[in-house]
Amino acid sequence: GFCKSSAFSSRRYCPVKGWNDWGDGALGFTANVGLGTAFAIASALLVYLFAPAASGSGIPEVKTILNGFVMPDVVSLRTLCIKIPGLALSVAAGMSLGKEGPLVHVAVCWAQLLSGIFLQFQNEGKRRELFSAAAAAGVSTAFGAPLGGVLFSLEEVSSFFPSRTLIRAFTAAVSAALMLGLLKQSSHGLTLFSVEYRSEVHPAEMILFALLGVVGGLV
Repeated sequence: GFCKSSAFSSRRYCPVKGWNDWGDGALGFTANVGLGTAFAIASALLVYLFAPAASGSGIPEVKTILNGFVMPDVVSLRTLCIKIPGLALSVAAGMSLGKEGPLVHVAVCWAQLLSGIFLQFQNEGKRRELFSAAAAAGVSTAFGAPLGGVLFSLEEVSSFFPSRTLIRAFTAAVSAALMLGLLKQSSHGLTLFSVEYRSEVHPAEMILFALLGVVGGLV
């Protein structure tokens, strides 16, 4: 369906009695499938015609760059300008897409764009350190988890991670989480995956959790 008073509002934010439902018949099915297909085609055409490097999650390309390869198209301004609307159209199409990879790619594209302003990041080695921090910020933005972002950048994407990069990555991840908290005024926490625990954990379960952690560490 759609909101009569505000076409871009979801059902949740539409005024009372302002939502027009397409129904469960042929019209509703056609509108649902037709709009989703149109959005998906528009997203695919944008990527195919203007920025093929914007396809996919972007994490394999980011890992390749951080391992020493130069791939300027992957982190170019054109890729950034196509990646963002392409993501919006793909999500609007109803596709099951994760946000970790795309946000890491977008963050690294911004890092590449901003690195041209500062002379100390003109060197490829210094720029890769900035990319490592950007990858941490991307994961922090996706899940509201700064420490998870730093660990992701350290363990998954970066092949060289000195102490100064650790400090930059932690600062970027915390800043991203704080900005996410400021911009998202919601009672459901920083992300869509927040869980509310309505029952207390039994002390005996703590022992099982500890044993599970030990087994996982040994394996």
